[in-house]
Parts: sequence; structure tokens; C-alpha cells
Amino acid sequence: MDIFAHGLWSYAIFHKKKYVWLATLFGLLPDFLSFGIVFAMNLVNGNFHSGPPAINSLPEWLFAAYNMTHSFVVFFIAFVLIYAFTKKWLWPLTAWGTHILIDIPTHSFRYFPTPFLWPLSDYKFNGISWSTPWFMLVNYSALMIIFLLIAHNRAKKKRHITKFKK
Repeated sequence: MDIFAHGLWSYAIFHKKKYVWLATLFGLLPDFLSFGIVFAMNLVNGNFHSGPPAINSLPEWLFAAYNMTHSFVVFFIAFVLIYAFTKKWLWPLTAWGTHILIDIPTHSFRYFPTPFLWPLSDYKFNGISWSTPWFMLVNYSALMIIFLLIAHNRAKKKRHITKFKK
């Protein structure tokens, strides 16, 4: 899925939590720490172009970064290590796991399938490419409905609170 949609889904899922913005950041990080860095480098160097970059034009480190940031194994190890050091579960970090879960069915073998079992296995699922026009329409329509429901519920709650203050 595209990075913007990951941010929106993370916010939608965690919108009732006090740490919604931290969860949203963790939902964006897997893509930012791989493709986001390449995007920023290309922007600074004047090499920006629309569309996905050709596989052979990508630096080798990007593939390692993508494997690490899109692996449930790495996510689980990080989650447990943070708990071991802090003795607290860092719940906003679960947005990272949600990012991986969303990516598994929304990436195809054509371009960066999700290596969710890396480094234990090379198995990848051949899903629907998130850039398929009908899928993008469905995805962003679902997000729009969810955000309208969130706004409606907030307005309803605000009216309810205002009604009882009078």
C-alpha cells in the first residue's frame, strides 16, 4: 500500500488512543525507512520522477532496509526487546505490525512483495498491487467512509457533551 494510505489507516485504527500520532508515525516508518529515504535523496539530487523507480536503479541497501522494515520477525523482536528494556509494552509500535499485515495482500510479485517472514523464510504472498486503479478507488473510498464516520461520531459526542453543559 502507498505510504499516504498507511498513515491514514494507522490514524483510523488508533484514533481513539492518546498515542494516535505516535502510532501513525510507526505506521509510516517501514516505507519511510526504505523508499522514503530514496525519494528524499532523489528530490535533493534533482532526480525526482513520477511512478515507481526501476528495480535496477535502486541502491542495494534499500532491499535490506525493505526486508527488515517489512518483516514480522524483526517487528516481533523489536517489540519484545523494547519491553525487555522498559518493562512496558509500547502499543503504538503495533502500527508497524499493522503496516506489514496490510502490505501482505496489497503487494504483488511484480514489485516488492512483502517479505513478512524474513529472515526465516523467503516466502512471499502474491497479492493485488496497491497501485491497481480499482483497488486504489476501493481503498480510498473505504478510508473516506471511515473518516466520515470518525468525524460524525466526534460531532455527535461534542453535541452530547454541549447538551448536558447547559
